[in-house]
Amino acid sequence: MKQHWHQDEESFFGIGVYQPKTAHNIGTLWRTAYILGASFIFIIDGKYNHQGSDTAKAWSKIPFFKYDDFDHFYNSMPHSTQLVDIETGETSLPLNKFTHPPRASYLLGAENNGLPEKIIQRCHHLTRLPGKTSMNVAVSGSIVIYDRVAKRESF
Repeated sequence: MKQHWHQDEESFFGIGVYQPKTAHNIGTLWRTAYILGASFIFIIDGKYNHQGSDTAKAWSKIPFFKYDDFDHFYNSMPHSTQLVDIETGETSLPLNKFTHPPRASYLLGAENNGLPEKIIQRCHHLTRLPGKTSMNVAVSGSIVIYDRVAKRESF
């Protein structure tokens, strides 16, 4: 029987975006992350100013990190955290079959570019949402966070 994890002091997650394109979408994602229990939020190689779409002011309630580049982020990840890429590629596991690691950093690419192959190769897991094309980054991230929370609560 497959063993599933449960929420405890050793599990957490954060979510972030590589080269974010639209600050409004980031604010929406941060609000969802905070409401559904993220431990931290981040951006890599981008700018973020407080957005009206972050009505919960998540940046003031959970840590918000800005990284200059992917290596800076990767080398700063908490110990034993697994990096999960949310990507549309064929090698990605469908989200409905994905088992979320207890300690995870979820990474989304910008809507127009996704993530470069050199970053994808360094991820521990690749998962994808259903659909023929990529979705809005805030929507994609929110769905993945919800999936994590729903699967955790079902066990």
